Amino acid sequence: MSEQEKLNSNEQAEQELYLQAASWVEKLASGELDSLSKRRFSHWLEADPRHAELLRAMVDTWQDPALTKALSAYQPSPFKGWQLSCSNWPKLQWAGAAMAVSSILMTLLYLGDSDLFSSPVPYELNTAQANSMQQGLADGTVLDIAPHSQLTVFFTPDKRQVLQGEGAAYFAVAKDKKRPFEVRLDQARVVAVGTEFNIDRDPELIDITVYEGAVQVQATAAGPTVLLKSGERIRIQQNILSEVQKVDLQQLVDWRSGWIEIENETLAYLLHRLNRSAPVQLSASAELANLRVAGRFELANTQQSLSALSEAYGLSLQQTSSGFRLSRATDQLQ
Repeated sequence: MSEQEKLNSNEQAEQELYLQAASWVEKLASGELDSLSKRRFSHWLEADPRHAELLRAMVDTWQDPALTKALSAYQPSPFKGWQLSCSNWPKLQWAGAAMAVSSILMTLLYLGDSDLFSSPVPYELNTAQANSMQQGLADGTVLDIAPHSQLTVFFTPDKRQVLQGEGAAYFAVAKDKKRPFEVRLDQARVVAVGTEFNIDRDPELIDITVYEGAVQVQATAAGPTVLLKSGERIRIQQNILSEVQKVDLQQLVDWRSGWIEIENETLAYLLHRLNRSAPVQLSASAELANLRVAGRFELANTQQSLSALSEAYGLSLQQTSSGFRLSRATDQLQ
């Protein structure tokens, strides 16, 4: 195994450890553990000294002054007959208040609480359908997150990492040469020190466009690294990097403008992006998935976009119980 592969494996193991600890914190906060969960929790604590250390750090974070003040209105029940076996362990005396804790944590996230953001605890940023969001991070990075998108943020004293699920996000990354900013997308990764770039992901592919500075892109941990500079775009599909494409940033239309402009993309590609903002589900018959389309479409006016598509490509637009469906003009709904 190469040094890079060892590094990637260690990072994945660390992420998994964070998620395990976060899961136990939530279980502890939701009420007294049953006998089986108590045994599993004891075994997890004893398996590795880091487990107790990380869990303690998470509890310390949840008990920062802002959170303590917010929780003062609640009178949760302490655990009965169940003490954590770590010296100087912060008292978990807010068990049973999981709903309150989750609500307060999300409030702090949206208010940009810097203490919370600088903690080693991973947290998620999710947007609902048709709702975008701008979020500042503790390091000064600003994220513009498209509708129906999901990010998980891991910040520690020596690294900045974001796991991106489906959806799109524009990253304006604050400079920090000692802590490169890394975005993980399953096997793929994008690394920057200080730059601005957009990542747009659907189930089939990932598009990365650089607006300022440069980023390093890998499709897999063992694959080649490509340096992508301002005014360039690359696509990852089936774990393979495309050729670097030049883009005119002055003329480029991206999701932040409320529009999408495409040239020679599949209908499936377009519908994935329209569905992030659509009030109802947009679909097409299977035979149309790979139909190549082009044009400029308003994201907030999806019905008009479908009408334009049907007219331009001779398609039939039909309303169904769940939304709108495009098909060949001669097709009938089954």
